Amino acid sequence: MKKSIRLGTRGSELALKQAELATAAMKAVTPDLNVEVVVISTDGDARTDIPLCEVNRAAGTQDKGVFVAAIERALATGEIDCAVHSLKDMPGEQDSAFELAAILPREEIWDALVLKPGADMNRLRLGTSSVRRTQMVRTYWSGTAETVNIRGNVTTRLRKLLADPAMDGVILARAGLNRLGYTGDSLTIDGTQLSIVDMGKDSFMPALCQGAIALEIRRDDAETRALIAPANDMESSLQVRAERAFLAALQADCSVPVAGYATVNGDFMMFRAIYFTPNGMPVRITHRGPADAPEQLGRDAHAKLLQFLS
Repeated sequence: MKKSIRLGTRGSELALKQAELATAAMKAVTPDLNVEVVVISTDGDARTDIPLCEVNRAAGTQDKGVFVAAIERALATGEIDCAVHSLKDMPGEQDSAFELAAILPREEIWDALVLKPGADMNRLRLGTSSVRRTQMVRTYWSGTAETVNIRGNVTTRLRKLLADPAMDGVILARAGLNRLGYTGDSLTIDGTQLSIVDMGKDSFMPALCQGAIALEIRRDDAETRALIAPANDMESSLQVRAERAFLAALQADCSVPVAGYATVNGDFMMFRAIYFTPNGMPVRITHRGPADAPEQLGRDAHAKLLQFLS
């Protein structure tokens, strides 16, 4: 069996931290494994001049995730053996040439507000590039808060927040903050202390698969699969398999305002989701099913959503 793997990743600080976590997980099961990290620039990284939901169309990547297409091209050509992704960036339908060989233990799934001192929680102007977060803000604050488009990695968005006197805060994934070491209720950037407020995962639902790191390989690469599969976390894998099945059934990309998450409780799973109709009306669903059939749970949850929409 080979003892070296080339691991493809984006070059942001958070992506490199996730590559470190992936490397540690693989080395935990194969201590003498050599992991070479290969940094790949993606369309999502290059096109920060337009909203995230418009990047696929502008780049011509169509159904590929904006942070995924370039990395999968490198995987297909053999430039890398394994890709590390934030799973929430991946479309529900995966190219048949690839497979997810492992899901690492999932981080916290909820969103967090990073706020300037003195921000008025009843009159907020929040930075985000996500259509889901934009709709959640409108619903959560009943129209008293507004959003402004903001793009870039975590540090870039925090600095844009400080530079804009009209912006009160930004919405970020708690998972990313934790991985970068911002684990408490505040952080300091460029000498300014900002507060962090965690949002409830039911009242302000996260992106499907948020907090999960996926390791993707070529489907025909049995050697790499044998090295990576032991790093898979079963509970996290069950959760995201249900969530991705729901996404695939919905045929949703980043332009569709949908949120949700699955939980495992013994032999059963619970799936909760919120979908915003074209007129902005939120539709919430909850569905329960056996833990040994996560994809069916996701498909059944989608069928229940269609019943509400019909």
